[in-house]
Amino acid sequence: MKTSHLNALRALEAALRTGSFRAAADELGVTTAAVGQQIRGLEEYVGSQLFTRNPSGVVPTNSASTIATELSAGFGSLSSVLAELRRSGPDNRLSISMSLGIGEYWLTPRLPEFYAICDQFDLRIDTTHRLVDLRSEEFDFVIRFGPEPELPLESIFLFAGCVVPICTPEFADKYNLSEDTRSLTGVPVILVKKETNDPGWLDWVSWSKECGIEYQERTAIPEFPRLSSGLRAAKEGLGVVLCGMVESFSALSDGSMIMPFGSSSATQSKFSYRLVSLRGRARSKTQNDFRNWMSTEAETYRHEVERLLGW
Repeated sequence: MKTSHLNALRALEAALRTGSFRAAADELGVTTAAVGQQIRGLEEYVGSQLFTRNPSGVVPTNSASTIATELSAGFGSLSSVLAELRRSGPDNRLSISMSLGIGEYWLTPRLPEFYAICDQFDLRIDTTHRLVDLRSEEFDFVIRFGPEPELPLESIFLFAGCVVPICTPEFADKYNLSEDTRSLTGVPVILVKKETNDPGWLDWVSWSKECGIEYQERTAIPEFPRLSSGLRAAKEGLGVVLCGMVESFSALSDGSMIMPFGSSSATQSKFSYRLVSLRGRARSKTQNDFRNWMSTEAETYRHEVERLLGW
């Protein structure tokens, strides 16, 4: 069997299980068009249609539906083979995937503490925003921002997401920003493109409505593709930015950045950060030590955030 056929079968399995090409693409970390192309090529190879395409989406044909369970079981068997091969490797290996933000701003500053209790571990970190498939990819854990995952995944809760506007103390003084501020007219703000599908994540329009502060949408303002760039611009005094607590916690703690509208301007997200793994997969001592350490560190961080916000 060609490798391309294996990739196409994987796309088919994901599409049948998730119910759409788009959801399959999100899970596999490719475009929706790529999933459609792979399945179309598979249809040409087997000589029959696997999905009916219509304006409202795609519907699997009977022939595709009948092999869905067997196909998922097949990839599950491959996952078991990979897990068995991984168990024969070094016990000190630890492979984890996460977003760039959680890796740069939260995990990396805390890693020296884990090295202190487990100094010989072989750490491999992958930073990505795509949905990693733990069943077929060689990762022990994923730090994921989202709802509680469904089987066959399991997770431990780390901490909730939180959005807060921040700026430098000098910027707040220049524009007279305080807990009593009720209008952002004339105040430079920084826009960042949304990096999450969290339904509770706020932009300036929705945040201002929730906090009762007047805000008018503008066109001639800085807009950055990533939160890290927007945060850097705010640190340079260019404006106030809506930022995640994960990214802003360190700067808020050392006083280089402040919450100009007070702690009540912080809004909790509907999604949370979770350490996700595959249920039933055997773990080494290093992997269990890391899981337990993450749980302890997250609990400490939650208390620190509560003290910072006065919650």
